[in-house]
Amino acid sequence: MNVINKILSMKLMIFLISIFYLSIGYSQKWSFGIYFNGLNFHIKKPINPEHFHRALSKNKKLVYNGGFGFRIGYYLNEYGGITLTQAILPKDCANKMFIMSHVGVFISTSSLFNTKHEIQLIGGPTIFIRQSWRSLKDYESDNLMKLTKNKLWEYKYIWYGGFMEYKYHYNKTNSFGFHVTPGIPEIISLSLQHTNHFQ
Repeated sequence: MNVINKILSMKLMIFLISIFYLSIGYSQKWSFGIYFNGLNFHIKKPINPEHFHRALSKNKKLVYNGGFGFRIGYYLNEYGGITLTQAILPKDCANKMFIMSHVGVFISTSSLFNTKHEIQLIGGPTIFIRQSWRSLKDYESDNLMKLTKNKLWEYKYIWYGGFMEYKYHYNKTNSFGFHVTPGIPEIISLSLQHTNHFQ
C-alpha cells in the first residue's frame, strides 16, 4: 500500500497547491457534493457471476451496490474548474470494500444557457482500490487490477479517468441530479448527487 499512499498524497498536495495558486485574483466559488452509489452495469459478460451479489438481472450484468462519496469543486471561472472526488463502497459486487479517488478538471455548460440545467464533463487521474477478490472460492482473475505485496488489496491507476454529471439547480445555492462513470469497456456506474454551491 506504500505506492498507493504516495500516489494519493501526491495528488492531494497538487490539488491543494493548485487551489491556493489559482484562487489568487478570482472571486472564489466552491461546491460540495454528496453522492449515493450506485447502479452498476457490466458491459462485458461477468467472469465471476457466482460472486455477484445483489444482481438485478439474470445475466448478472446489472448490479446494485450501495455506497457514498463526496466531491469538492473549485470554479476557476464560469466555464469550469478543478475537483477532488472520493467514493467508498463498503460492499462491491463480491461484498468487498471498494474505494475510488479522483483529481481532475471540469468544464460546465452553466454559462452557455440561461437555465437551471447544468452538465459537467470531468476528467483526470483516478485510482481504484478494492479488497482482493483472490481469496474467493473458484475465483477466476479478470486481470483488471494489480495485487499489492501483502495480497490483501488490488488496485488500478488510470490517468484519463472521468465522469459526466447532470445537475438541476432548484435554487441559487443547491442542485441535484445524477452522475455517470463511463468505465468503458468494463462498467458503467450511475449515482444520485446533491450539491451545495457557495463562495
